[in-house]
Amino acid sequence: MTASELARQLHGKKAGKRWQCRCPCTTMHHNGDRNRSLSVWESEDNWIRLHCFTGCTRDEILAALGLKVRDLALNEFRRNPEWEQRRRDEDRLKLLEHQHGLAIMAQAVIPEERNYWAAVERNIAIKGRALRGKLYPEEKIRREKERELQRIISEYGFEELWNCLPQSVFEVKHEN
Repeated sequence: MTASELARQLHGKKAGKRWQCRCPCTTMHHNGDRNRSLSVWESEDNWIRLHCFTGCTRDEILAALGLKVRDLALNEFRRNPEWEQRRRDEDRLKLLEHQHGLAIMAQAVIPEERNYWAAVERNIAIKGRALRGKLYPEEKIRREKERELQRIISEYGFEELWNCLPQSVFEVKHEN
């Protein structure tokens, strides 16, 4: 599919390098799009681009047309397994976060089963932490540094560490 084929399907008119089309979404355009608020064009990276000036998202437009993102590729669409795995992991993390919240609520609502739901919550938290560490390695490094800092503070004490800091850190320079 090309941008011109898609534009013809949406009753588009050529406007420079782009097509101005009627947006197929019914969420924003209850009585039909009379102003041709959808812009369609082919980008330099060989994709068909869509932009609705009334605020419809690309996913809403594609759903209304019965298309998928890969249908917008001008070249042969190649699957990216790393990207797809990351997407699945992000979806799994969202689900775990939702389940974690439900387990916390269940502890408060069902006091006679509090121990069971506390164990469920811990298991979900462990899975979520592992998945979050895989998705966001910089966050994992930050957490490890925080744990090391807490270990040092608990081992030596805050006062002793505070006294080890050079006095130049506390000096305030006043400019006249």
